Amino acid sequence: MSNQLALSRALADLAGNPEQSEAVRERGHCVVLAGPGSGKTKTLTTAMARALIEDVVEPRGVACITYNNECAIELEARLAPFGIGGSDRNFIGTVHSFALTQVIMPYARCLAGLLPDEIRVATRDEISAAVEVAYAVVFDDQFDPHARWQFAEEKRRCEVNRSLVHWRGRNPELADFIEAYEAELRRRGLIDFDDMPLIAYRMIRDHAWIQSAIRARFPILFVDEYQDLGHALHELVLLLCFAGGIRLFAVGDADQSIYGFTGANPELLQSLVARPDVSEIRLRLNYRSGAKIIRASLGALGEERDYRGIDAAPEGDLLFWKVRGDLDAQASAVANQILPKLLERHRAEEVAILYRAAWLGDKLGGALDQTGIAYVRTDGNALVKRSSRLARLVEGCAAWVAGGWRDANPPFERLALQARAIVYGGRCSEAEAQSLTGQLMAFLRSGIDRGETAHAWLRRLCQELIVPWRALARNPHQEWGVCVEMVEKTDPARGRDMALNIFAGRIEGTGRVSLSTLHSAKGREFDAVVLFGMNAGDIPSRRDEKSAASLREARRLFYVGVTRPRNELSVVYRDGAPSPWVVELYKRSQQV
Repeated sequence: MSNQLALSRALADLAGNPEQSEAVRERGHCVVLAGPGSGKTKTLTTAMARALIEDVVEPRGVACITYNNECAIELEARLAPFGIGGSDRNFIGTVHSFALTQVIMPYARCLAGLLPDEIRVATRDEISAAVEVAYAVVFDDQFDPHARWQFAEEKRRCEVNRSLVHWRGRNPELADFIEAYEAELRRRGLIDFDDMPLIAYRMIRDHAWIQSAIRARFPILFVDEYQDLGHALHELVLLLCFAGGIRLFAVGDADQSIYGFTGANPELLQSLVARPDVSEIRLRLNYRSGAKIIRASLGALGEERDYRGIDAAPEGDLLFWKVRGDLDAQASAVANQILPKLLERHRAEEVAILYRAAWLGDKLGGALDQTGIAYVRTDGNALVKRSSRLARLVEGCAAWVAGGWRDANPPFERLALQARAIVYGGRCSEAEAQSLTGQLMAFLRSGIDRGETAHAWLRRLCQELIVPWRALARNPHQEWGVCVEMVEKTDPARGRDMALNIFAGRIEGTGRVSLSTLHSAKGREFDAVVLFGMNAGDIPSRRDEKSAASLREARRLFYVGVTRPRNELSVVYRDGAPSPWVVELYKRSQQV
């Protein structure tokens, strides 16, 4: 199928929704406010495809900034049917990756004294050591440097423009602490993640030629989940788009802003919408959930919205499970009573159990282990870190070896592109690309029908691929340690080894139930969702109630969970002690 034919079909598919059609054809600055299940990703990818096919002449391309690597991988997969893949023409990735690969790496060496010639991203231990050295330089006391650094981090993330008076005018000792910390990193030839957009911002602000070079490459900037991306991204947008002439297409939903602890602020999205030079388009139609779930979700949010479902959609169902006992008893009820009933009506891979924190996933995992129900975790204690591109590549390679080579699921070409991005930061010569592709193919073929367990295969992958790749890598973002972590987590001495097809998620005849934190479930959808541990005192917690802002964010997190299912939502809580938000949810669900 030609690129133009694929685009024509995609545009025709959106024709029944005037808001989506307007958004993908917009040629000025545009902010799309997209509620849950409103086709946000479809709108974004169709707009990107239309821009690349109709508006942007090669070799120019577009840049798309996403919240995390998992979002970037999904966008790449959605763009593939349009014939749009990873290339030097386009950028799809996080704001940190954009800052590093599109600004710092190409241009920093042209600016004498800005950074050491050779830099790499600091590890956790190196960050900790730099904090301690900086604290000793600035403060003459015996207090915990890391406790004070939490306040410094917040200032660093929020106050991006250090040329303003309030950088030193507010908490000048924290400004000194931050500057001493950054000086210590530079002395060691290091940068950290927060450094990346901050350095990129200063480079673009202070050097008009860099701004012009970026505009020449990327005349359009797309931003996904704008409400989650924080002050540094917002300042970059103001510089590149409203001062620098790049067209902006941003998608977001302030009601789903749940990353305040990383510096996200929904007011930044709202400030874009208020600009007179920005077109605002609202997507109000929820294609995902039944009407009953949509009505109840407004009880979860605690505010009215004009969202509605499609006419042909079923009502959907809400079930409230009160369990006598603590979280262990609730986990047992999920494993032995609730899940078996859901699995009679839904495929396992379309069922998810969502919870507040990763340690709750440990309780559920223990209960499910007793039942034999297969599951995959996508929380902080998961075997595969979904936010790591290298971990996702390893999982994809395992899937290819475990049978994916037969049906090109995943396609080898995608794995090769991901490998090049990890090793070379996306840019390499033809000879380098061919060599890397050959190494990858040789390794993958050697594993077919070999009968290795996950642990044995991972050990061999580390020795045969990761060690040589690490030696020639030009990408300063080092994440090679995730492979070592996977080897350790599958250690048979700890009883954690498994068949390679189970590790890869290719289990013949069955799927796996998803276990995920509410944060990690954002952007995903399932036929049926179980909200686990929705007890009074747990959601909202005492910590949530310390401020109006944190309480509001906790409520948005609850709303994200409630809006994940298409057909069925089950809410599990302690008998006699439901979350007050569960009570509101129940009341809404009873309304006709």
